[in-house]
Amino acid sequence: MREKREKQESTLPLELEEIRSEVNFLLFPFFALNRYEVRQRLETEFRAVVTRDGEKLEILWNVSANPKYGYPGPLDKKVHKAIEQIIDEQGFPIRNPISFTFYDLCRRLEIPDSGKNIRNIKQALKRIKTASIESREAFYSKSEERWIEDVFSLYERVIFKGEKLPDGRIADKNYIFLGSWYLQSLNARYVKPLDFNYYKRLKSSVSQRLYELLGVKFFGAIKSNRPYVRYKYSTLCQLLPLTRQYYPSYVRRQLEPAHEELKRTGFLAKVSWRKIAGSPRERDWYIYYYPGPRAKEEIERFSTTIPEIAQAQAELDTRGELPAGDAPEETELANLTPQQEELVAGLVARGVTKAVAEELVQSYEEERIKGWLDAIPYVKAKDKAAYLVKAIREGWELPEAYKRAQRKRELEEQRRRAEEEERRLQEEELKQWAAKPLEEKVQEALERWLMLERALGRQPTEEEIAAKREELIEYYSSKSN
Repeated sequence: MREKREKQESTLPLELEEIRSEVNFLLFPFFALNRYEVRQRLETEFRAVVTRDGEKLEILWNVSANPKYGYPGPLDKKVHKAIEQIIDEQGFPIRNPISFTFYDLCRRLEIPDSGKNIRNIKQALKRIKTASIESREAFYSKSEERWIEDVFSLYERVIFKGEKLPDGRIADKNYIFLGSWYLQSLNARYVKPLDFNYYKRLKSSVSQRLYELLGVKFFGAIKSNRPYVRYKYSTLCQLLPLTRQYYPSYVRRQLEPAHEELKRTGFLAKVSWRKIAGSPRERDWYIYYYPGPRAKEEIERFSTTIPEIAQAQAELDTRGELPAGDAPEETELANLTPQQEELVAGLVARGVTKAVAEELVQSYEEERIKGWLDAIPYVKAKDKAAYLVKAIREGWELPEAYKRAQRKRELEEQRRRAEEEERRLQEEELKQWAAKPLEEKVQEALERWLMLERALGRQPTEEEIAAKREELIEYYSSKSN
């Protein structure tokens, strides 16, 4: 009966093309991006020094979890996105409480409305509600035109069906009371539309988070005629959030899949890196993000509905940007290993400049670069160096001509190894045979002779067997001398 009633209550569309998300919660971290991060943290903290009205001050954004419920993670973020859909459908002004059914939430999450899933959603809502946020000049209140200093929550209260409402009535649905600062910001239209269909198609949670963050930052950059957005890697780890790594290969493994997905889907045009000098334990990089056609088209499409974000964002994140026209330097990310030096030499030999070659070996997997160094002779292109760089950066498939040649080489190598193994076994058998005693050799040879004779239909006499034995003794004795 519950399922039938809730299904009748839900008449909302399954998907929206876009949802409007509150800007502060797009810029600053709240949810962990994977299960490992959930297990490892009970808080996320972002600190930075910014200049406002000629004065430097430190800003702080801290999210602290309730140890009983744990830190909000990937499922919790999906649940909140579904709540954002419901909020968006209500239209402005948004009023507390936000009502919903579990059937509707499960439908939006594209999961069955089973008892287990409903229990998981309840826990997710409790984690979100009990996580506290501390802002010191970080959360921007558009309605009051100031940065606030306060401790607050994303959700102020969560009431499930059957529990008491503030007025004493029994709740006939589930209800969320949005936190006052969050609700005020939504009603001040301090929001950024997200292409929700695109967001859901992104496979990586890091890709989704970068889409949220850079979508806001690209707006400010483009409006300021700046061709890119720059972040320190260490700053980005706080904002996503991710555990900071210190070795280039670990950094690439952490961010490369998301970068490739966002480039492949047109949100990013390119990503470049620049090393910041420092000790190995302090090593850091600047990451330059260039908006792709999807990001530019989205800004153009949403420009009439986005509020005045650019000016506030310039103040919120001056630490992460460069002045317009300051081009990124394409230098190495760190000291190169001997293997990387060899790859750089190979790229330079193919006509790639050393600076670009060093950036490639620090930004992409060695196997990809090795594959294209081997494959480029099979490509018909006027500028093979430019083709090689583009193929590595964009992760192109290796050419079929190279793959055929590679398969042929692999078959030849397998045949060579098989022949070597056969020769080795023959030599081993000969060595084992030579090490046997004379009588054992004679007996084995005599048995093989008898088997052959019997197979031919002959049965040797005792005299013939004795004569054959003497012949074999004489033969093997002469071989051993």
